[in-house]
Amino acid sequence: MNVRILLLFAGLLPCAAASAADDDRSWLDSSREWVQGLWQNEAEQWLERINPALMAYDYTGILVFAHGNNMESLLVEHRVQGGRESLRMQTLSGSPRELIKRNGRISSNAVAGGTNGAAFVAEQGTFSRFADAGGNKWYKATLGEKTRVAGRPAQVLNLRAEDMLRYSYRLWLDEQTGLPLRVLTLDENGVAIEQMAFTQIQIKPTADTAEPVLPAKRKALQSPFKEVRGFKLLASQKSGKSTQYLYSDGLSSFSLYVEPSTAREKGRMRQASINGLMVDNGDTRFVAMGKVPVATLQQALSAAEQQ
Repeated sequence: MNVRILLLFAGLLPCAAASAADDDRSWLDSSREWVQGLWQNEAEQWLERINPALMAYDYTGILVFAHGNNMESLLVEHRVQGGRESLRMQTLSGSPRELIKRNGRISSNAVAGGTNGAAFVAEQGTFSRFADAGGNKWYKATLGEKTRVAGRPAQVLNLRAEDMLRYSYRLWLDEQTGLPLRVLTLDENGVAIEQMAFTQIQIKPTADTAEPVLPAKRKALQSPFKEVRGFKLLASQKSGKSTQYLYSDGLSSFSLYVEPSTAREKGRMRQASINGLMVDNGDTRFVAMGKVPVATLQQALSAAEQQ
């Protein structure tokens, strides 16, 4: 009887060991998923601090904007007035330029020489577009290391694109306030193609006592063309015979221009993080341009041509 019991146990031991190993792997996998979930939730909580911080603090600083082989230094003054953001930017290199963003509108007293770099920073400089990125299914937010930017302790956050149709981003958020101190843009291959970073910054609580007025979120419109995955039509406008369609995934965006034409040609351009494609089929000219990979623009043009 004892021999039979021993033989029975001998037969079960390999199965029991395998089962224990499977349980261990299952437990480890579950633990990893649980920890990653905690990290992602914490990353999203950091992102949620951005908009309240922008309405609670005024700041002045020197911002360096690097794209391609170009680099610009800008004096940035951010104020909250009447519950709204006000952003004033002056170039410290190249031709003298000044831009002011108030109530979502940009005005400029720039002299000849263009305002491309400063205008782009003014458009993106409030950093509000990153605030909702934690809930954007096309990006995965994770915590990075802790470091310093402009002499201030900062928390790094990674916003990794879930496919090759959009860029990824890395943010450095001020530990004390949650304000973005540095933003790095990575192309679809993970190569850094653009960055903005404060080299000096002074932050203080705003004296404004009005209730914060945040910009209204745009609702998606019905697109006349098949949309690129994740990108929804947010706005369209006509200018002469040309119509512009603005598409966004909540973080990245591109424009599609459609106008009559009798030429037959194709074209392509790239300036730092901005790509552009043009197709002229002898009847209509389609131009797609934006801060997205070329593959995104190719899909947009293909869909427009087939419509």
